[in-house]
Amino acid sequence: MAYPDSTHRPDFPYHIDTQGRTATTTHLDVIRDRIEQVLFTEPGERVMMPTFGCGLGRLLFAGISDAVVENTRSLVATSLQTWMQDDIELTEVDVRFENGALYIDVSYVVLPSGETQQAIFEREVAT
Repeated sequence: MAYPDSTHRPDFPYHIDTQGRTATTTHLDVIRDRIEQVLFTEPGERVMMPTFGCGLGRLLFAGISDAVVENTRSLVATSLQTWMQDDIELTEVDVRFENGALYIDVSYVVLPSGETQQAIFEREVAT
């Protein structure tokens, strides 16, 4: 399906815009949405891609410690380098727990344009 403006792609999650058409978004938003999908998809959740995802859900119930923070940072970096290697060059991952929430800050360079981006993702932590 061709979109009138080639810089716009279907938005995630899929929804209908105010004009009754498939909602679209920019290429940079598509990249951010894909990162979010990698982070919050559990391996085994996608039937045709059983190894896709990061598995952060398991860590949200592990309690908060320096080891969990480092394991989470490593898991995020490895997953993004595996699943997003054609789209981004990962420059930094920061993980922190604050006020009952997990925050993941991801800095990256969009390929091939070289645009530097940062995205922050948040999820509540089980107490």
